[in-house]
Amino acid sequence: MSLKKVQQVKEDKGFKKADLIIYGAIILLVAALLIAVFASRDGSPPEGVRVYVGGDVVFEYDFASGEYSVYGEAVTVTEGEALNVRIETAGGYNVLEINKSARTAHITEADCRGQDCVHTPAIKDGSGIIYCSPHGVKVVPFGTSDDSTVIM
Repeated sequence: MSLKKVQQVKEDKGFKKADLIIYGAIILLVAALLIAVFASRDGSPPEGVRVYVGGDVVFEYDFASGEYSVYGEAVTVTEGEALNVRIETAGGYNVLEINKSARTAHITEADCRGQDCVHTPAIKDGSGIIYCSPHGVKVVPFGTSDDSTVIM
């Protein structure tokens, strides 16, 4: 490198004014997108929950009326302070606990290897979802559009 080039690099500023304007615009755009995503989230309590196995509805619970519907023989419901719903599949079982007073739904037990559904946060608003991939069990709040996609 020539001495002239070294001197030119030393005198050159790290950021030019145009660079700073572009970086600032990008930061503002990212901040606006994050605000839009979090502001559009539905934080209201769910009206109810629906359980799918392999794309078919097997259970529904309505928080307003306190009534539930069972579709099929693979679902067993135990009533108490909380409603415990045992869902049997070809690959195993999941236990869904529905807290009526708190209006939440949570998978408390499963016999799959990863236990991801057990560690998934409870559905407590209109935007939560619980999915157990090994068993094909999906728990969604009412009002969630179903794309009928089954992930196995």
